[in-house]
Amino acid sequence: MNNAVRLAIALGLAIPSLAAQGQELEGTPPIGDAGSAPAPTEPPASTEATTSDVAPTEPVAEVGVSEPEAETAPERRSSRLVEEVIVTAQKREEKLMSVPLSVQAFSPESLDARGVTNTSDLMKITPALDYGTQAGDFTSVYIRGIGSEAWLTSDPSVATYIDGVYYPFSPSVAQDLGGIERVEILKGPQGTLFGRNANGGAINVIIKEPDFSSRDITVSYTNGQARDFMSNRTSMFANLPLSDTFAANVSAYFSTDDTYWTDDSTLAGNEIPMNKSISARVKLRWLPTENSDVRLTVQGTKRDGTSTAAAPVTRTLLGEVTAAVIPGPSRDVTADARNYKIKPDLPIYGHLQSFVSNLTGIYNGNYFDTKLIGSAQVQSNPYNYDYDGTELPGASFIVHRQYAKIQEAELQFLSNEGTPFSDWLTLTTGGFYFRNTQGFDPVEVTVGGLSLANLQAAGILTNQDTALAQLLNSQGLGGILSGISDYLPGYALSNIGMTRTESWSYYLQATAKITDALSLTMGARYQHERRGVLESNTALEIAGLLAPRVFDWTMARNACDCDQKGQAYPLSDVTKGWKPKVALDYLFDDGTLLYASYQEAVKAHSYNAFAFYLRPAYTPPEEMTAYEIGLKTALFDNTTRLTTAVWNYDLTNLQTQAISLLNGGALSISTAGKARSRGFEVDVTSELFPETFDGLVFTINGAYVDAIYTKYENGQGHQEGTGIFLPSGQNYTGNQITRTPKYTASAALSKTWLIPGGPLEGTISTYYNDGFFYEASENPLFSQPSYQTYGAHLSYLYEPKNLRLTLAGENLTDEFYTAGQLLLDWGAMATLGARRTVSLRVDWTF
Repeated sequence: MNNAVRLAIALGLAIPSLAAQGQELEGTPPIGDAGSAPAPTEPPASTEATTSDVAPTEPVAEVGVSEPEAETAPERRSSRLVEEVIVTAQKREEKLMSVPLSVQAFSPESLDARGVTNTSDLMKITPALDYGTQAGDFTSVYIRGIGSEAWLTSDPSVATYIDGVYYPFSPSVAQDLGGIERVEILKGPQGTLFGRNANGGAINVIIKEPDFSSRDITVSYTNGQARDFMSNRTSMFANLPLSDTFAANVSAYFSTDDTYWTDDSTLAGNEIPMNKSISARVKLRWLPTENSDVRLTVQGTKRDGTSTAAAPVTRTLLGEVTAAVIPGPSRDVTADARNYKIKPDLPIYGHLQSFVSNLTGIYNGNYFDTKLIGSAQVQSNPYNYDYDGTELPGASFIVHRQYAKIQEAELQFLSNEGTPFSDWLTLTTGGFYFRNTQGFDPVEVTVGGLSLANLQAAGILTNQDTALAQLLNSQGLGGILSGISDYLPGYALSNIGMTRTESWSYYLQATAKITDALSLTMGARYQHERRGVLESNTALEIAGLLAPRVFDWTMARNACDCDQKGQAYPLSDVTKGWKPKVALDYLFDDGTLLYASYQEAVKAHSYNAFAFYLRPAYTPPEEMTAYEIGLKTALFDNTTRLTTAVWNYDLTNLQTQAISLLNGGALSISTAGKARSRGFEVDVTSELFPETFDGLVFTINGAYVDAIYTKYENGQGHQEGTGIFLPSGQNYTGNQITRTPKYTASAALSKTWLIPGGPLEGTISTYYNDGFFYEASENPLFSQPSYQTYGAHLSYLYEPKNLRLTLAGENLTDEFYTAGQLLLDWGAMATLGARRTVSLRVDWTF
């Protein structure tokens, strides 16, 4: 860990004690109000967003001081970084500092003050969170070393919920954070209440509810500029009360950017077009009776552009050979890529479309509250990808149609004040149904001058690919391929690979107050999930003519890190069983909360139906056992909020992914036999010298994560030195889990001045990442070295007109880093991090 991080941590420990000097504060504390917080297990008066909470004069789930406290609390908060957040981490509204879970939560004001505009930015302010983007819009989320490499065909290991709806489709996980109430990051397995595949945790985005009392509209315009780059974004949010019992809100944005690539970069010899995104969401709310609440949300998003354009930042032996035979003047491909210059031969495109609707009904009964959520999603993501990243037509990956059709339903029952024994017992129970049809129809890999036959003759291919060479010869095509010009497409393999998942589960969690201070939580979830291959077949295309199917798979192959690897396996399987949770929490007299938990979780088995010349791969369920101890407290007359946690996770069958022409033609999935993650994290928010400097706030957080493979004896990966892909036989035991830096830290210092017209806010911030590997082999070709970024912003709110101006700078030192990498036979194709960017934003509410 470098000196900057050591200094930041030292300041984080020293400054709160200095801040306590000279303080003589009385009344409700500004940050934690931990001394007056209720016991974490005391049943709330109602569930999240009940009609009593959302009477026409008050919005639901307000971020800030709760209603009874607002009448007596002194108004001291001038910084947007200081807040008491209400969360729904346990399916009901509770104060953040009173929840016996490791949770970070942010209001939109706090996110804005920290420069966070979308879910991908959350890693800059959340310790032990990694949010990667590769191959365009595909995201991979890791929390505390637990995530999923298999982002292309498997479900994420960190669940994303938006407006109560589970989003399993990887390209749709990254979301704009406009028109929200708050964002919650739940760390560690959330198997009991959030259930399906939430081994690493969950990101819960709560959308603003329509308000029945105030009509207001906010419009925003942002212009961002960097070297060879300009972006423009226009957004709006409107709340429209239509009657005493009916209201709506509307959120929308339109953005364009001309990419970070240099002006002389090209796609297929042409100028790179700009990216365009448009999204709109309408939310309706109706109160048919005083005990019921109905909400309908409809959202559509479309992103068009060249998001799959990537930079070849490292080269394997094959990549070096390819670069050496590029026609024309020689150039250093990787040096150009690290300077944001690319020249792929493919006219790259990406067209992500998403449509989501959900209907929620709430009924607050005398003895319990009921909530029913139903959702339908249609996701589509056609795109293409240049495998070698150069102007030579080596190989390309073309997805003519990738889509997901998803249906969900969840029924919740929550105890309330009328429930028997509610003075000491809190109950949450429910059921969840999920159905998803997803895949490629079709996907195509095209191989040009570097045909597989030529590579075989050159001795570059391994024995693994002899099967494909024999297949080509068996079709009478071997001689044809050998005679094709080096600069014309040789052949294409076309594959249809579709899977279907149907899952149902039910859960129960009970919290009992053993004493006024000590509470016990016990929970369990039963899951029954069937997933299988609907269709997987391959056809061969020569010179634009599609040949009959050469493979129509009727069996899968076991891809586990075990003795059965490679053996035949059925095309469908079931994951089922109970997973328990036990937790204890103790609330001290000063409001300090100490908790400890034990939990088991499972991520269901998976299939990769997208296989060109190998049978579809099956991976067994990913099992997890988790232990955690945490502490939440307010210090120094409640001017400093501290949360910390330590954990130990043990995993089996951690799902992994590789992409190579030498192992199935493109994508292959597998598992690591065993892995573990252990570490600690701390998060501090402190008002500094409040008697002297009003509105001076310091935040710092950091995490240490020791995450390794404890048994990974038959892995796949790229050979060190040559970078040639080896489909099996590699021992990665003891290596670091991918995308998991040992150290991460962030800090921010904010000052708010009350000047004529309104508050002026200035913030400086930094984020440090210790570096990590993108592949379990720890091959330096596929790694991200340590890096640190700095940001600053200045924001002024002219209160008479509700007009805010914000000047912001990100990555002020112009640090080079990758936001994600695709590991290919030619080398690492990277999504590059944003360059030094300066932006000006105008927000007007009327």
